[in-house]
Amino acid sequence: FMHFIPEALDEYVVKHSADEPELLKALTRETYQKILQPRMLSGHYQGRLLSMLSKLIRPKTILEIGTYTGYSALCLAEGMQQDGKLHTIDINEELHDFQRKYFDASTFGHQIHQYTGNALEIIPTLETTFDLVFID
Repeated sequence: FMHFIPEALDEYVVKHSADEPELLKALTRETYQKILQPRMLSGHYQGRLLSMLSKLIRPKTILEIGTYTGYSALCLAEGMQQDGKLHTIDINEELHDFQRKYFDASTFGHQIHQYTGNALEIIPTLETTFDLVFID
């Protein structure tokens, strides 16, 4: 693991944060087993922070730029309104099926819309406004 904050502080934050949902634990495990550059994964602490921010905002529409394996999208979806939609864009088409597997295993699968390609080209085609935008 690459540590951006001292390991002792990281351990303290994780110990005093909400537990990581089982689906996200499985996603983390599989990311580290199968995907290049697994340290790009948001991870437990960042994920719980994203979830908390989304729950405070209660967005109807979310835009995420940079899906990677879908961890942060699933965290952001936790705070989305019941009829909300999350649009997530990633340039790497090889991760599309991996992401979809975890999106569909969640309760938010039908609300998460994936796009593959250049965000600068995709965003203008999305005919909506966003209550929350996360650039990862």
